[in-house]
Amino acid sequence: MDWESPKLLLLALPALALLLWFENQSTHPMEGLRKRLLLVVRAVGIMLALVALAGPARVSPTGKKALGIILDASQSMGAEGIEKGLSEARRLQGSLGTEAESFVVLLGDEPALLPEGPKPDITPFLKAHGGDSHYTAAVDYAQALFPAGASRDIVLIGDGHETRGRLLEAARQASVSGVRIHAIPVAGPRKPDARVRELVASRSRLNEGATLKLTAHLESTLEAQGTLKLFENGIQVEQRPVTLKPGQPLTETFTRTPATRDTFKYRAVLEGISADSIPANNSALTLVDVRGRLRLLYLDSEVGEATYLQQAMAKEGIELDLRQPGNIPSTLDQLSGYDGIILSDVPAHLLGEGAMNAMRDYVDKLGGGFLMLGGPNSFGLGGFYKTPIDDILPVRLKAPDEEEKQSAAVAIVMDRSGSMAGEKLEMAKSASIATAEVLGRNDFIGIYAFDSEAHVVAPMTRLTSTATLAGQISSVASGGGTNLQPAFEQARESLRRVKAKVKHMIILTDGQTSGTGYEAMAAQCRGEGITISTVSIGEGSHVALLQAIASSGGGQSYTTTDASSISRIFTQDTLMHTGRMMREEPFIPNLVEKHPMLAGFDKWTSPDLLGYVKTIRKSTAQVPLLTDTGDPLLAHWRFGLGKVTAFTSDAKSRWASLWIVRWPDFSRFWSQLLRETARPPQGRHMDLATEMRGDDALLQVDLEEDAGTRANDARVQAEVFFVAADALGAPLRPVQNLSLGQTGPGRYEGSFRPDQPGVYLIRAQSGAEMVSAGLVHNPGSEASLGTVNESLLQQATQITGGKVLQPGQVPDLSQTRAVQYIELWPSLIMTLLFLFLVDLAIRRWEHVQAIWELIVPQKK
Repeated sequence: MDWESPKLLLLALPALALLLWFENQSTHPMEGLRKRLLLVVRAVGIMLALVALAGPARVSPTGKKALGIILDASQSMGAEGIEKGLSEARRLQGSLGTEAESFVVLLGDEPALLPEGPKPDITPFLKAHGGDSHYTAAVDYAQALFPAGASRDIVLIGDGHETRGRLLEAARQASVSGVRIHAIPVAGPRKPDARVRELVASRSRLNEGATLKLTAHLESTLEAQGTLKLFENGIQVEQRPVTLKPGQPLTETFTRTPATRDTFKYRAVLEGISADSIPANNSALTLVDVRGRLRLLYLDSEVGEATYLQQAMAKEGIELDLRQPGNIPSTLDQLSGYDGIILSDVPAHLLGEGAMNAMRDYVDKLGGGFLMLGGPNSFGLGGFYKTPIDDILPVRLKAPDEEEKQSAAVAIVMDRSGSMAGEKLEMAKSASIATAEVLGRNDFIGIYAFDSEAHVVAPMTRLTSTATLAGQISSVASGGGTNLQPAFEQARESLRRVKAKVKHMIILTDGQTSGTGYEAMAAQCRGEGITISTVSIGEGSHVALLQAIASSGGGQSYTTTDASSISRIFTQDTLMHTGRMMREEPFIPNLVEKHPMLAGFDKWTSPDLLGYVKTIRKSTAQVPLLTDTGDPLLAHWRFGLGKVTAFTSDAKSRWASLWIVRWPDFSRFWSQLLRETARPPQGRHMDLATEMRGDDALLQVDLEEDAGTRANDARVQAEVFFVAADALGAPLRPVQNLSLGQTGPGRYEGSFRPDQPGVYLIRAQSGAEMVSAGLVHNPGSEASLGTVNESLLQQATQITGGKVLQPGQVPDLSQTRAVQYIELWPSLIMTLLFLFLVDLAIRRWEHVQAIWELIVPQKK
């Protein structure tokens, strides 16, 4: 007898006691014998119900037998070895006859059932899954295929060289389930193959400037000469010739001195061996975490101006890695090596959506710091409204309400010719709607489209409903040629008639327009108080003409090949030319609240700043410094796991020239601000170690409350991110969230299973403490060795009570016990139904008697 939930039987006594109490409380009149009989029936019913819920089953021997055959179809077997194994599988199935059921499972990086038929086609399986030998997955898969009530024997046919999983652990679990594993050693031919088995770093974590040794382990089945190359973060840094000999492992050691703080990815690649039959195993990867002083990414379009802050911070021991647009890291992986990001006067359209999303995730998920400095291309003026950067900033990128009283009028002249069809026109329409969203209640907007003719999409009118305007804009369709002049004149005339303090026109086209006299028209507009900006999109636009129009019209000229950047260009240009977002007048900062980044600045004594970008504080932001008019100058908050600071003036000569020249605390102010914003140094009270154990990656965190005191009963969380081995520059993909359990004093552990070869970045956090580490899961190292791993096969069979068979032998299936479990609960339920009827009859005995008298006539 077997039980599924035997502990439910412990409820019998409480249930019977409760039944007895209810019966004693019952006021239903019933004679003594019937009452006692009803109590017995209900007690028996309760006992039967509990027994049924406990899941009783009777174990009964059966004569059914089943054999699962696992055929190694990985690259190490080769076509000849797979054919030998397939022949053995057919022979085994044929020897069973009708005595036992059988099936064949193909073994690769994933298992699959062998198709039926005399000549099954396994080519698709070999192409899709032949790159690894995952014996563990195949054994688990085979166990799920056994029919109920049959004996369970598995025969492994292959070379026993596993590249993933742990067969011995699978064998132990199979043994518990009553499965016996046998093995028939079959090896493929020894083919010419050279491989880099692994690349081992002498240290997984070190300080910048320390010496690092990297050892590549090579193996070969052929005699050949090749070249071993070492790549550091994707750049080749060293190469050397190597001579390989069959059966003689070779090690090559490289010495590197990482000079900067970063997560260094090293790859060893073996090249130049033409006879190699498996080139996929010719590289190996490892990861090294290099620590050092505070290091921030400094993005600025003016290199000469940016050196003021860069040199000042160098004296404070803070490294600023200065980059210009065009050389900006755009993935989370590239940003992870920095403690913070400084974005100074770089517009949104030069960053791109991908880079801005990576920066947002860098702050939110990796706990990185972010600082935006002011300038003509920053905050709202930089086109950051409704971008990922807008999300993380502690200030809103619109003008203060009182500025909206000064009305502005904007006319958008949009190309709707045939060449604009598709994404470009849709983006232009979205940009027009975004422009309306940054305008105020007292502003005017008009939308004009052109092909061969002019089309009034929305006449110049006060902006009362963005939704209504969006409906009008969405109706614009492409078609026709390109003639800007009629729409230009309509927009100009509408701006001339409207009563607004600021009048601005934006022209967008992707082609060559007909018509003449555009520069003269633009100059006339400027004389009438109308400024004009132009946006040329694509390769075919008349860039020179558009630049001339913008120059004559007193506006800006933008050129882009990325349609998705149009919205950011429109909003940036609108906010710049409506004149509300920037104030260039001297002012002294006003210290209004204390903050750690301003420690020591009890009385503000700095010289004047000469300008700033206007913003509005977000409700939960801290704003310790204000301008003389009460606008935010310095704002700070937390976003996700990181800190974000906004300084609406700059650190360059345009607005901070007096600070640079006259203020002795210039360096101290910026160093305190950056240290408070940047990601805190790792490893102070928390350390993270990673290692592979079989198929699983083990995470081990050591946590201290302070030096020498272990932190117990803490909540430790870990997030896992991934980037593929063949796409190391791609964005990191979130994989899993883990809760680590305590396994010792101050020690917390967890694990996850890497499903693809590549780099895994793990970030562990407990309270304010956070640490990250990398883990490399190398690709499968299949090799045509032509040998059998006899030791592994022998151990696996011994664990389960099986045998290592020779080709031609058949396992004895009679030695494996075959049983079936017969569940008893259906019979118990039927008995319960019968007792229910008996219960009903006892309670309604008078009715039973009456029915009986009707059926059986009484004698008189």
